Amino acid sequence: MYSSFDFIGRRVSLAILAVACGVTSAAAADWPYWRGPTFDGTAQATGLPDDWDPAGGEDSNVLWKRDDIGGPCTPIVMDGRLYTIQRSMPATDREGEKVVCLNALTGETLWENAYNVWLSDVPAERIGWSSVVGDPETGKIYALGACDIFQCMDGKTGETLWSIPLHEQFGMLSTYGGRTNFPVVHENLVIISGIIINWGDAAKPNHRLIALDKNTGEVIWFSGTRDLPFDTTYSAPSLVTIDGQRQLIMGAGDGAIWGFQPRTGKPLWHYNLSRRGIFATPLVVGNQVFASHSEENVAPNNNVMGAVAGLRVSGTGDDTKVEELWKQMEVVAGYSEPVLIGDRLYVVDDRCKMWIFDAETGAAIVERKSFVGSRQRSALLHADGKIYVLTENGRWAVVVPDEEDGFKILNKGRVRNTGFAGSPIVADGRLYFPSTTGLYCVAAEGGSQTPVVMAESMGQETPIAQNPAITQVQIVPAESVLKPGEKIELKINVFNVLGQQLETPADVTFEVIGAGKVEGSTYVAPEDAAHTGTTIIAKVGDATGKARTRIVPDLPWKFTFDDLKDPPLSWVGARYRHVIRNIDGSPALTKISTIPKGARSRAWMGYSDLSEYTISADARGARMSDQLPDIGLTAHGYVLDLMGESQQLQIRTWSAQLRMAETIAFPWKEDTWYRMKFRVDIESEPPAAVAVLRGKVWPRDEDEPKEWTITARDESPNLASSPGLYGNAKVAELYLDNVEVTANTDEP
Repeated sequence: MYSSFDFIGRRVSLAILAVACGVTSAAAADWPYWRGPTFDGTAQATGLPDDWDPAGGEDSNVLWKRDDIGGPCTPIVMDGRLYTIQRSMPATDREGEKVVCLNALTGETLWENAYNVWLSDVPAERIGWSSVVGDPETGKIYALGACDIFQCMDGKTGETLWSIPLHEQFGMLSTYGGRTNFPVVHENLVIISGIIINWGDAAKPNHRLIALDKNTGEVIWFSGTRDLPFDTTYSAPSLVTIDGQRQLIMGAGDGAIWGFQPRTGKPLWHYNLSRRGIFATPLVVGNQVFASHSEENVAPNNNVMGAVAGLRVSGTGDDTKVEELWKQMEVVAGYSEPVLIGDRLYVVDDRCKMWIFDAETGAAIVERKSFVGSRQRSALLHADGKIYVLTENGRWAVVVPDEEDGFKILNKGRVRNTGFAGSPIVADGRLYFPSTTGLYCVAAEGGSQTPVVMAESMGQETPIAQNPAITQVQIVPAESVLKPGEKIELKINVFNVLGQQLETPADVTFEVIGAGKVEGSTYVAPEDAAHTGTTIIAKVGDATGKARTRIVPDLPWKFTFDDLKDPPLSWVGARYRHVIRNIDGSPALTKISTIPKGARSRAWMGYSDLSEYTISADARGARMSDQLPDIGLTAHGYVLDLMGESQQLQIRTWSAQLRMAETIAFPWKEDTWYRMKFRVDIESEPPAAVAVLRGKVWPRDEDEPKEWTITARDESPNLASSPGLYGNAKVAELYLDNVEVTANTDEP
């Protein structure tokens, strides 16, 4: 084993050392996005190695190796720095997630930014399923964490510049599979997507996209695909210009490939490929899109698994369309992303078999050809005329295209006791191979790489002057949360049919649907409004746009549901999975079991900066099909869970990992009302802060007991978070009433 880092490539020339940490170059051949600056897994390079020895050594071309940096994350490289997402303090009561920055030349750690994971079903082994993205313009990096905390960091120092818990503020799902989506930067925006169960007219699950101001985190636009997707996914977006129109193209949880305008979020087209979510990132080259999957196909071919399709996109605005050029069925390629070399598409399927297709006709040139390994997850890299392949069972290969046989193997090998889920990348003429247990930098004498300006790789747009008419209106912020009486200044952006920004005219009119009013360009929330929402409409000529704001007052809160037909409008993640029903003569919030894939639910009530409060509720569980539900209250990113089947009471923060958890036996009865009370106090100040978590549960018709039923401590505390509700039941229903949230002003 090597130490934290080990510079082992003794024979690498000293010229390479000139780009050590801190030395940057405008001509650096960076890799700021997981599929590279051209979004297609290719690089113009020469002199790259066609063999490597993972054991290292004096004569090895392994420049450095890190045995403590591993996992499924594909790294990026920008300004001489490598960035990756890793587990933090594994197997300890402080375990979490971190973004790590290394000197890309030596492997030395430059900084780490560690943070907690809370209320997530992602196991620690799936940390880093996503990748960070770098912004060459500002040097900032962006990372979506396992529990959907979206952060902007200074690429040089690691300082967090802004952070948004997307699970709390938007209802983004974090699931067991670790299917964490990839961000992408476009001009002044950073765009992220995921399955979102939101509020109001966006309450149904939908694979939605959120575009934020990359410098401030302000929400610029909020868009989506189709309601009720089957899966969460981790298909990454690509940016390209087709027929003069800039597009963002990605696979979604509804099984379709989608195209959007990146500045506006306007959906342009979609192509139904799979009955389940799309995991492999579609390859976009010019006006062609190549997409694959490994699940059931859409009708009429839904009796077979897997397919690869070649698509052509054309047109602009509402006339943008997608055309299927060809489709090859029963190609089970759900994970690895292909590369296009000349007129041939190279695809490695899930069993690590090579397929080669004619890109225009789809004719199979090579089918199911074994060459290395038996399981495939990582993407292909094409550079220096070679294809670099890393496999899930630790094998690797370097192959070259061959006109007669399709491809030839130059070298192959195996790294024992590990696997490759992350993908190979190349930056400044150096290869980086991420394994589940290590990270390798491989370089050769004389290796070089042509720099690419990421913004220029997207293609040339039609001049704005050719489309001067305003057809789209955008209100910023598109989503916000206000307190009663607060104001927010609205900015109006206008765009043409191609999604290009135009000058905003003075004649903008507003309409408010719901509470509040617009004075000039300022929205004012009413003093007496609470736990509701408002839609603001802006109109310029015949074009309109909308924004939404939730109105949430300061504590205390109390919800009896007596005068409500639905859960409070401002609650995120509550509607659709919850209804108001008459239970024992009184309206109660009911988590229903008849919706698809609705076993688990989380609802969020308000601000994420709330700290040191108590949440209480009446709770009752019904037994159905011999099952009882789990009923929980959440505070500070912790849950007090009344567990039905196990007849236990538990306090925890990270469901899949239980890095901190306190559990006691607690027999309880179905069809009986209990009162639950959950209090969180923060002792001392960071960095020595400790969270003290106290829970009580007692029969509702009895007096509140003096003593707490369960107590826990967390020495790596979540310092603030939105209050909320948790439920888990496949068939049983649970009921909640008389929900209260109060600030802690007395001794516990």
